[in-house]
Amino acid sequence: MELSYYPGCTLTGSAQELNESFTNAASALGITLKELPDWTCCGASSAHMVDAYLESALPARDLLLAEELARDVVAPCAACHLRLKAAAHRIGEDEALRRDFPFKGEIKVLSGLELFHRDELRAALKSKVVKPLEGLRVVPYYGCLAVRPPEILQPADPENPMEMDRLLEALGAEVLDWPYKTDCCGGSLALTRTDLVLKLSRKLLDMALMVDADVMVTFCPMCQANLDTRQEDISRETGHAYQIPIVYLTELMGVALGNPQARSWFGKHLVSPERILASKGLI
Repeated sequence: MELSYYPGCTLTGSAQELNESFTNAASALGITLKELPDWTCCGASSAHMVDAYLESALPARDLLLAEELARDVVAPCAACHLRLKAAAHRIGEDEALRRDFPFKGEIKVLSGLELFHRDELRAALKSKVVKPLEGLRVVPYYGCLAVRPPEILQPADPENPMEMDRLLEALGAEVLDWPYKTDCCGGSLALTRTDLVLKLSRKLLDMALMVDADVMVTFCPMCQANLDTRQEDISRETGHAYQIPIVYLTELMGVALGNPQARSWFGKHLVSPERILASKGLI
C-alpha cells in the first residue's frame, strides 16, 4: 500500500514522537508513505477563525498536490485531517472556490485511525505483536477533532467511537470503559482561557484516575500536549499530584511491535510512561 503523507507543522515540531512512531508503525505494516512534496501549513491553529477564504485555500493547495499524485493522503494530526476534510467538503459545495482550487475529490483523505483500523491492517498488526501490552490498563481518548463536526468527518459513531479501542485490544492492552473519550480537553483555549483549560483537563484526568487507568491514549497532538503539560499546573492548583502519562497510540504500537526506538520517544513527554511500562515488563 502506498500513500501520500501529510505530516503538517506539528509533527515536524512539537510532536516529533508522533511522526516517528507513526511512520515506523506504517513501515512495519507494509505501508509506504511518500511525504507530500512542498506541502504547506493547513492553517489548523487559526485560519478558520480569522479568514473564511484562507480557511479553505491553505489546505486546498495540499489537496491539489495530493490529487495530482493520484494517491490517497493520510494526515495523522487530527486538526490537519479535519482541515483537509473540511476544505474538500467546502470545495465540493462552493462553485467559486472550486474555480480557484479545482479539487475533484478523486482521492481519499485518511486519518491515522482510519488507516490502521482497516480490517487487513488491524489483522496484520495483531499478527506482528511480539510484546503484548498485557496488564496495561488504558483509556482511549479521541478528543473533539476526531469525531466533530460529524457531517464533515462522518465517523461511524460520533458519541462512542471504537476504532482506537479495537486497535488497543489488538495490541493486548486492557481497554477500560469510561464516559469522556470524546470530551474536549480545552486545548484550543490554551492562551485565551487558561482557567477553562485547567477545569476541562482536570475532569478528564480525574475520570482516568477513577477507573484506575495506567495511561491515557490519544492520536491528537493538541490533546497530548495539553493534557501532558497541564498536569503540573493542575497539581499546584489542587494540591494533588497528577502524574498520568498521555501517550500516542502509535507509541504503544511501537512497544508492542518490539521497536527498539520506542523508548526514545518517551523522552519528549513531561509525564513519561517509562515507569509504568517498565513495571509491567513491557520495556
